[in-house]
Amino acid sequence: MSFRDAFEQSRLLTLVVLAAIGWTVFSAARVLGQFDYWNPEAYGMTPGAGIVGLLVMAAGVVLALALLGAFEHDEPAPETWPPENAN
Repeated sequence: MSFRDAFEQSRLLTLVVLAAIGWTVFSAARVLGQFDYWNPEAYGMTPGAGIVGLLVMAAGVVLALALLGAFEHDEPAPETWPPENAN
């Protein structure tokens, strides 16, 4: 199944996954801009906490991309009915 076929069959799911990926990338950019690497504070958003958050968001994006990648596989494909080689 191609991505186009997946979009035609389940527009809502495809749009939700794409929106989630976009939101996660936007959130990761905001996290990168919120903490100071060179003058870390002992409380609040520390560089270590930000890096762990970015790793979790990256894992979520990878899983969402894997879901979208599963749309493009055509195996296992359903058998045709009635069978063409019926003897």
